[in-house]
Amino acid sequence: MSANFGEVSLDRFQQEFLACQRQAILGSLSGIIAHEYNNLMTPVLARALDAVERDDVEAMRKALTVTTQQTQRALDITRQVLEFARGKDLPLQACRVDELVDAAITSAVRPFEKDGIELELDISEDLYVRAQPLLLVQVLLNLLLNARNAMKDRRGRLSISADREDESIVITVSDSGVGMSLEMLDEVINPFLRADANGHMGDWSSIGLGLHACRTIAQLHAAKISARSNEGPGCTFRLDWPAA
Repeated sequence: MSANFGEVSLDRFQQEFLACQRQAILGSLSGIIAHEYNNLMTPVLARALDAVERDDVEAMRKALTVTTQQTQRALDITRQVLEFARGKDLPLQACRVDELVDAAITSAVRPFEKDGIELELDISEDLYVRAQPLLLVQVLLNLLLNARNAMKDRRGRLSISADREDESIVITVSDSGVGMSLEMLDEVINPFLRADANGHMGDWSSIGLGLHACRTIAQLHAAKISARSNEGPGCTFRLDWPAA
């Protein structure tokens, strides 16, 4: 059921909101992509210049080897980002949880270990959820990027696990970042309840639309998203998703 506003339905509003939020993710990734490309291409250029200057065949062979490896990594980054940007929401289907998590990790572009973040995965291959795959990847990517920001400039641990409980697959994303109080967690998941009409219109950094998009996507799948503060540092997000 949808509520009509003129000729535009609530469903259409949701679709446009999620599409815009996907573009916002790509905008957030742009700086990371530029940084990664710089890291990939700098050693390629250095080795190539050194090999040419020395006119050394063996050095040229090594330079070509490095060039092949680094270029392949750059192509992998480009392919994954383009797939996320151009991807169309497919009908609900049975999706392997570990494959969706891998897609979200790859879409995050920069390896987490480069930021001093230890990545722990505990997901068996026999777990399936019923979902539109691109939308669930969008949820997972949002949670991963939030976790990375929470552990910025500090070493930490990011744990992703999944298990079956009755008719649901429970996916948890837990970080050891700065953490949030219960009040803050409620605010970022329910951003429009705290929007200040008198605030700075251009300041969306504290509105938390990414997590609101996660909640919207979960509702579209008859799933649930919840969050809690850890006993130690950081917080944990939990997805209760219908099993396939």
